[in-house]
Amino acid sequence: MGWVIGGSAIFMGVLIAAGIAYAVVRALLLRRTVKSSGKRIAPLRDGISGGMRDIDAGVARAQAGAETLNHEIEALRVSVAELRVIARHAQMAFTQISGPLGWLAGIRALIKFRGR
Repeated sequence: MGWVIGGSAIFMGVLIAAGIAYAVVRALLLRRTVKSSGKRIAPLRDGISGGMRDIDAGVARAQAGAETLNHEIEALRVSVAELRVIARHAQMAFTQISGPLGWLAGIRALIKFRGR
């Protein structure tokens, strides 16, 4: 019976050693696969990083342009408000002047008509 226990222990040791050796070989293969994958992915990662930097720069330029545009729009709103005030005053002045000028224009036309 002693040989069965001893043989089982030796067999178990061989199985454990074979399992450890198999695990080490698989770990080395995995390490090599990860390194080669990393080398293939690195240019893609760098390209994506460069693209993200370009996008960030574009967003910053767009935000700066939007601020400039908002300032220009506000300046145009002020100008439009000023022009509306000027137009309202011009309309009031035209209304005030058109009465007497209308009479003068009518008298002038009457004089021209009688002179023919």
